[in-house]
Amino acid sequence: MSDRLSIRLAAGSGPTFGVDDLSCAAATTLGLWADEGLDVTWTPVHGGVAAINAVLDDTVDVSYGGLGPLIKSRAEGNPVRAIVSMARGLAQNLIVQKSIQSTEDLKGVSWALDGTNALSHHMARLTVRALGIDEADIDWQVVGPPPQRIERLLNGSIDVSLIRVEEAISLSIEEADKVHNLLGFAQLKELVPTQPHGVLGTTEAYEAAHPEELARLSRSMIRASRALHDSYETFRKVYDANVTVPVPDDQIKQIWQQEHDSGGFAVNGEMSDVHWTRQLELYRELYPDLRHVSQDEILPRTFVADALKALGRNDEGFDKT
Repeated sequence: MSDRLSIRLAAGSGPTFGVDDLSCAAATTLGLWADEGLDVTWTPVHGGVAAINAVLDDTVDVSYGGLGPLIKSRAEGNPVRAIVSMARGLAQNLIVQKSIQSTEDLKGVSWALDGTNALSHHMARLTVRALGIDEADIDWQVVGPPPQRIERLLNGSIDVSLIRVEEAISLSIEEADKVHNLLGFAQLKELVPTQPHGVLGTTEAYEAAHPEELARLSRSMIRASRALHDSYETFRKVYDANVTVPVPDDQIKQIWQQEHDSGGFAVNGEMSDVHWTRQLELYRELYPDLRHVSQDEILPRTFVADALKALGRNDEGFDKT
C-alpha cells in the first residue's frame, strides 16, 4: 500500500507477550501491520482496565485487553466497542502451592489477581464457580501482572494464581519444590468451555473518524491468527521472537497443538452471535448489578465482515463468524 497510516495501541499484557497475546505479536513479527500499510506504536499498560482507560484518555487509539473490562466500561456509559477478537480463550494454568493437592483444597485459599475485573479475575471467578466453590470462600488479592503474581507464589505469600501456560510450565519444572500445576489447559477448558479472551477495542468517535485504520487492523489480526493456527513453524518463529520464558521444545509444540485443536486462535475474528451471546450471559451472571450491554451496542461487526470478504473465511469449524 502506498498510503501509510499510523495507529497507537495499548497492550494490556504489559511490556511482554505471552501465548494469549501472540496474535498481536505475530502481526508485528510477521510484518502484517506493514503489509497493510499500518505504522503501529505500542504503549504497555498493566491490564485490560488500564488499556481501556488509555483509549478513553486519548493516550492511545486502540486497546488490547480482556473483553471483561471493555464490557464493564460500556455498561458504565463509556462509548467503547470491540473491533476484532484476537483469541477465543485463554492459554493459562492454575499454579498452586505444593500443599494444595486437589481442587477441594481451594476453599479458603488466597488467590492472586492482576486487578479487579481484569481478565485474570474474570477467568478465576468462572473457574471457582465451575468447581462449586463460593466466591466468598476465596481470599481475592490484587497483586498485579504475571511477574508480581509469580514472585508472590514463590515466596509463599499467595496460595494460587492463574498463570500464562508457558510460565506455568517453566515454574512446574524449575520451581517444583515450591509450586505445581493443579489445573492445566485441558482441565480449565473443560471447566470453563467459553473463556474470556483478548479483544481490540476503541471509542465510537475513533471508529467513525478512522474506519480505514480499523479495517487494516482487523485484516492484520485475522491474518495473524490464521498464520499461528495454520503452522507450528510460524507459531514457533513468533514464540521465539517474543516469549523469553524457558520451555522445553516438546512442551512448546504441545502448547501450539492445544491452541490449534481447541480453536484458540480467532481465525475469523470471532464476532459470532452464538459466541458473544454466551460471553455476555456469563458476564451478566458474574456482575448482575451492571447495566446489560447488547451485542449491537458493543460489536461493530462491519470491520470483521469486510475483512472476511477480502480474505475469505476459514471453515474448519472454529470461530463461525
